[in-house]
Amino acid sequence: MKYFLIIALLLTVVSCAETAKKKDTDKSLMDKSYFRHLRYLVNVKNETAQKYWPDFGTSDFHQSIVYYTKENTYVLNPTEHIFKNFNYQEVGIFNEVPVIQLPDSFNETTSLKFHTSVTSDSTQLHYMHPILYFQSYELTKKFLQGDLKDLEDWSVMVSHELFHGYQWSKPKMLTHIRAISMPGGPDEFLGSYHKDLGWYKESVEKENDLLKAIWINGADLNQNLQQFDSLRDLRIERIKQEYDVDIRAAEDYEITIEGNARYYESLIKRYLAENRPDASFLTDEDKKSITNMFNDYEVSIDKNLFNIYNSRYYYVIGYNISMILEKYEHDFKSKINTEEVSILELLKELKSSQHGK
Repeated sequence: MKYFLIIALLLTVVSCAETAKKKDTDKSLMDKSYFRHLRYLVNVKNETAQKYWPDFGTSDFHQSIVYYTKENTYVLNPTEHIFKNFNYQEVGIFNEVPVIQLPDSFNETTSLKFHTSVTSDSTQLHYMHPILYFQSYELTKKFLQGDLKDLEDWSVMVSHELFHGYQWSKPKMLTHIRAISMPGGPDEFLGSYHKDLGWYKESVEKENDLLKAIWINGADLNQNLQQFDSLRDLRIERIKQEYDVDIRAAEDYEITIEGNARYYESLIKRYLAENRPDASFLTDEDKKSITNMFNDYEVSIDKNLFNIYNSRYYYVIGYNISMILEKYEHDFKSKINTEEVSILELLKELKSSQHGK
C-alpha cells in the first residue's frame, strides 16, 4: 500500500453506507460493467466480514473512494470538502452511497492508480481525509496484465485498502496515529534499512521464521516468541545506537496496520475457497472474469502472504502475528483498533497468559 501519512491531519473518516441484504442502487449505474464489478467486490468484502470480522462489514466504505474507469472518474461517499470545492455531476446512488462524476481532467487511463492519500493541501481531493484511489477491474487488468488473475483477485487487492479505511475510522487508532513520526513514509523510514543493511535484513528474516513456525509448524509458542522479542529488541536498539533513530513506534504501527490488512486478504481467500458470493447481477460476460481461483486455497501454503519478498517486511511480520493470534487468541479481532492499537501488545498479552503452560 502506497500512501502519504500525515499524522496530525487524520481527524475522521466519512462513512455513509450501512450493511444490508439489499441496497438501493440506480439501474443506470448497474448498466455499466465497472459498477457491477464494484458491487461484486463489495459483496466479497462484506460476506467475508460477516463470517470472520463483522464490524468491518457494518459499512461498505469506511472512507471516500475515487474510482477510475475507462470512461470517467467517480467519487463514492464524497467528503464535504469535495462537494464544496470541486466541480462534479451527480450520477446516482450505489448501495445507498452517493456517487458523483468528476471532470475529464481527473481521468487516468495511462498508468496504474492504487493508493490511499491524505494531505494538508486544500486544493486536493484528499484534503484532511484519507481517500482511496483505485481503478476498475478492466483498467487494473490493463496495467497488471498476468499479475491480476481475475475478478476475485482484484476484490482481494482492493479489500486490503478498504480495510485501512476501516482501521482509520476507529477513534482510538486515529489518536494513536497522531503520535507516530515517520518521515518519508514507511518505505523510506523502515524499508530503507531492510534494503541497505545486510544484518538488518538477516535479523528480520529470522524473526519472521520464528513467527510463522508457530502457526504453521506448531513450534513452541513461548520459546519462539521469546527469541523473536530478543532479536527484534536487538535490531531496534542497534538502529537507535548507530543512527540515533527510534523505529519501534513506527514499526509497531505498520506491523499492525499492514499485517491485519494482509490477514484480511487471507480471510477472503479462505471464504472464497468454500463460498460463492452473490453474483446474480453480473452478466454472463462478467462471470467469465471469475475463475474460482481460490477453490483449493490452503492458508498454510500461501507463501506470498507469510514469506518476505521485498523491503516491506512489516506486512509479513504483522500477518504472521495475526495468524498466531487467530490460533491462540480467537477474540483478538474485537480488541484491535478499539481496546488496543497494536497487535504486538496483544501478542505480549498472549505470551503472558501462556506463561507456565
